[in-house]
Amino acid sequence: MKNMSISKTLLKCLHGKTYAKLPSSFGRKFDINVAYQVAMEICESRNLQGEKLEGIKVGFTNMNIWKQYNVNVPIFGPMYSSTVINHNNKFNINRYLEPKFEPEIYFKLKKYPNSKMTDLELLDCCSHFGVGIEIVQSIFEGWKFSAPDAIAAFGLHGQFKKLKEINLAEYSEGIEALGRSLSNFSLTLVKNGEVVEKGHASNILGKGPVESLRSYVLFCENNINDWLLLDKPVTTGTITNAYDVHEGEEYILAFEDIPIEAIKTKV
Repeated sequence: MKNMSISKTLLKCLHGKTYAKLPSSFGRKFDINVAYQVAMEICESRNLQGEKLEGIKVGFTNMNIWKQYNVNVPIFGPMYSSTVINHNNKFNINRYLEPKFEPEIYFKLKKYPNSKMTDLELLDCCSHFGVGIEIVQSIFEGWKFSAPDAIAAFGLHGQFKKLKEINLAEYSEGIEALGRSLSNFSLTLVKNGEVVEKGHASNILGKGPVESLRSYVLFCENNINDWLLLDKPVTTGTITNAYDVHEGEEYILAFEDIPIEAIKTKV
């Protein structure tokens, strides 16, 4: 099956909320490079339909879940004007197949960085950092796929909600203190009043969200430069495992060792 046919098939499954066959099962070489070609075709198609590029998600940065999902690299995918929402907007959980809930740190860039910068230099390229929730989805039944399949299928992106955003120009602790916090913080995730997991910054590529930001910059340098965006959210991957989510559930995100007050949100 040609790339364009794959992209049309995956979009049809997304819009129709139906399961898709794995592109890697079509009997041709379907590696990561081909998968990103499909992802770019899908991005162009969605842009033509009025869905503007509104950010980039970095996925599978939590190495603790690589074995569970049969991946061994981070993945990158577009987010759109139709999928990025503010804290006072509601998720549309029912439009997705097998949705899961992921708490994440995100950044916004104010100037273009390069991947050889130090952590502090990378942070200095950012205008904001924040906390958000990504709803991820799988049009592959049972969340069974390879990394190229996941990349082609929108990076598994459903929606992203920005819960709290901090302007670094007004951050009184300073960039160095923020860098230390982003390497050492922990997050207790509470669902409907019960603690489900305590995640740590080190779950994100072993070092924290800034390392995920670096992986994104490096990816853009080597692959898709048009995805290196200013003033748009760049997510850094889930701090905990990804959890099945249902409409009406209430979550609390309680942080330690980073100056963010507990955040309550309802799906």
